[in-house]
Amino acid sequence: MGPSSNAGFFDLGNITIIFDTLMDPFSTEDLIKASEAITNKNPFLLINSHWHIDHIFGNHLFPNSMPIMSSFGTLNQFQNSLPERLNLFKERASTELKNTEELLKKEKDPNKIIEYQNDLVTYKKIQDPNFTLRLPDLFLSSKMKINGTERSVEIINVGNTHSYDDLIAYFPNERICFMGDLLFANLNPELAQGFDNIPFAVDPINFKNILEYYLKKDIKVFVPGHGTLCTEKEVKESIEFLDKYFIKK
Repeated sequence: MGPSSNAGFFDLGNITIIFDTLMDPFSTEDLIKASEAITNKNPFLLINSHWHIDHIFGNHLFPNSMPIMSSFGTLNQFQNSLPERLNLFKERASTELKNTEELLKKEKDPNKIIEYQNDLVTYKKIQDPNFTLRLPDLFLSSKMKINGTERSVEIINVGNTHSYDDLIAYFPNERICFMGDLLFANLNPELAQGFDNIPFAVDPINFKNILEYYLKKDIKVFVPGHGTLCTEKEVKESIEFLDKYFIKK
């Protein structure tokens, strides 16, 4: 399993914002610890870019006193699609635990050992009958700007793209954009088939339009939902990917 998705935190000066969580509980805990160590503040707000479980599983690690923001589209999927996804993981948990334990016995690579140990914790958490996914509390239908004492960020609902009403985070002054799963650093053709009946592109046309729109902006760093930091090159490749597999078929 592993922390295959990306998450991050924003230090706005007087407040800290977390953008997405991770499937691996240890990774989400490390994200929180890193944000507190670097900013000297507790997180003020958590933003879920979309509903896919590898970006929201760690929600439960945040106190109920700290709000979670998403779109209404994400909330709708939380209520209608995530229970089925979680049940699927629960059904697989026993088998995955056994397989992971066997892999762990044979593994010599310290990094892989940590990954497998984290996977065991995740599947055990999923098996816990009291485990529940924490839903968002606040909802963004269009766009908002959050001003801090040192910097500001725009949180934008870009509509149906990769998923339903995806949120991105844009720093115009710093020329940085957190794209969520609108951007993957590496696009394997198999991604076009989706994941366990979840489509890669809910609305390919709008998906492409949004990528083209932000490609025209003077952005230096694009933070993808998966993989290493990106530039315009990967955004162009994503546009070509959508054309090839979804639009010009």
